[in-house]
Amino acid sequence: MNMNFKTVNIKDISLEQLEKLNIKCINCNYWFDTENTNFIEELCKNRDVWNLLKSKIFERRNKNSRRKIFCFKQSGGRIKGAFSGKECAGIILSGKYYLFPKLKSFKVYPPDSEGMFLGCLYVVPEYRDMDVEKRMLMALEKDLIDERIKFIETVGERLSDDTSKDKYEKSHLIPVKFLIKNGFYIIKNDRYFPLLRLDLKTIVTDFAKSKLLSVRDISLKKKVRSPAMIKKN
Repeated sequence: MNMNFKTVNIKDISLEQLEKLNIKCINCNYWFDTENTNFIEELCKNRDVWNLLKSKIFERRNKNSRRKIFCFKQSGGRIKGAFSGKECAGIILSGKYYLFPKLKSFKVYPPDSEGMFLGCLYVVPEYRDMDVEKRMLMALEKDLIDERIKFIETVGERLSDDTSKDKYEKSHLIPVKFLIKNGFYIIKNDRYFPLLRLDLKTIVTDFAKSKLLSVRDISLKKKVRSPAMIKKN
């Protein structure tokens, strides 16, 4: 496909726009499927009673939803899309971890309630290898930094370079390799599905330092006289 990197725009998707999208994520219930679990067992894993109650309320609301992603959006979930013209090239889902009931099935559950959880980062095959994934992630980072959210967490999947295209396509999780490459680090390890974190405060600090160094560099260049300015005796 002949497509320029700059022609892809990242923007928030409203409920009205969600109705019109034709991308497989819209009908995918992977993160929203609820398993029958014992409340006491859940409480033992997650001592945050308030968020556990929020999780139960969301699960009840979501249970009878025709399209669970709509309930996710209405409950405060964030959905961004990458668009080339009117065509949707990808979607990124994020929100508080209790909006992702599937999380309870992972050994690394629960994530930290202070951060934002990244659930899905999907790009249609013909738009891959164009940094669309990275652009969507950066757009989410910018929003969360503006809101002073401290970090993003997600469950990654360990996929090797030999992973078949079919398995890669069917995976609902983000490859650990991609996450590490984009600044995430493992905070709860697991053989297959570790929990990773991206510190947004670090990104802001690094950016501020780079800007300060640039300003200092310009200042020093102004102070240093060029050979043409040095008077001859």
